[in-house]
Amino acid sequence: MIRSIAVGTAVVAGTVLAAHTALAAYVARRLVAPRAPKVFAPVFIEGDTVSVPVVDDSREPGVYGLRFDDGLHLPVGDVVRVDRDRVIRRILVRPQGLADGEATAAWTSQNIGAPEDVGPTRHVAVALRRGGTAEAWEIGDRERAAGRWTIHVHGLRSSRNGALRSAPATTDAGWMSLVVSYAGDEECAPADALPSSLGTREWRDVDDAIAYAVASGAREIVLVAWSMGGTIAMLALEQSPHREAIVGLVLVAPALDWPRVVDNAVVSAHLPRTVAAASMRVLGSRLGARALGLVEAVDAHALTWVGDSRPGPGVPTLIVHSRVDPVVPFSGSAAFVERHPDAELVAFDATGHCNEANQEPERFHDTIAGWLGDRRWVGDRAGAGGFDGLSHLGSHGGRCVVEDP
Repeated sequence: MIRSIAVGTAVVAGTVLAAHTALAAYVARRLVAPRAPKVFAPVFIEGDTVSVPVVDDSREPGVYGLRFDDGLHLPVGDVVRVDRDRVIRRILVRPQGLADGEATAAWTSQNIGAPEDVGPTRHVAVALRRGGTAEAWEIGDRERAAGRWTIHVHGLRSSRNGALRSAPATTDAGWMSLVVSYAGDEECAPADALPSSLGTREWRDVDDAIAYAVASGAREIVLVAWSMGGTIAMLALEQSPHREAIVGLVLVAPALDWPRVVDNAVVSAHLPRTVAAASMRVLGSRLGARALGLVEAVDAHALTWVGDSRPGPGVPTLIVHSRVDPVVPFSGSAAFVERHPDAELVAFDATGHCNEANQEPERFHDTIAGWLGDRRWVGDRAGAGGFDGLSHLGSHGGRCVVEDP
């Protein structure tokens, strides 16, 4: 009797363990999976409005875009009304030749159609140490910038078009803008479209972009990084041979604490919290990495800058982040700023992840442009991380926080 109970318990425990391991592998795969193909659907254009299918994103307030199957971009604004399974939104700028009627397009948060809409643009190819090149946009006037460059780094399952949203602010502030691509994003050749390494591999391509900027005359570089781009920026600061040229960071909804991000994803999926730790063990093992198609194992536990395990940025940092971000918890940015006195946090209330620029575009622009423009930058990174200009911030126990006015 006792033996049969023990055997039965072992079978149940084994089944539970197998199910738990399968869940952990599933979460790990979802974390690093390449971006799914864009979903194109019928849209209907009538005058100054366009009707799109009802999905969560298409009902969000703010400024977004539609990318047609022929590559044309249509910026759309506020919701006019919702009719059953359709959302009718205002067209902001109607391209010449776009006729009324049905078309096929994909919804996107990319509200800027092309880099030329931001400023004078050069399409460049950044040489990579791993071989080949990465496409980039160089926007602005080098002479006017006088050696001041910003490098815009997109996040996981995104592209240069997503990071383009921060370029108007930095370009208007008088800095060059280099908007880059990197390993694993949607612009890579199919043979290189591997799962993400959460920044541990991708940062090297961004470092090559930093080298390109330095060779092109950049003396002071600010990394403008979105979501996982925040991880990339921090790794570049730690390991780049050009890190002395980096004088500041602008981070948008940054992933600065991957254990927190993974835990949030698991809880949001209504899975046991233990699955989060197990999924990170999968990522960190050679066997798990091989099964996921990763080039190398990823120690997600170590990818945190909110505790004492890694050094801080050592340069002035601006964080723009929504309090209600469902993907990268705002609490991670708050914890980062609590620890690092050179950091300033500007809180938004945008719904969705990385929608700060979409839902409050003017405030987003002015926050970044003002932060760059209000400071007296110096190239030797003396004093408070490389410039004079922290004195206007409100300090709370070593924390600089800017709240909504």
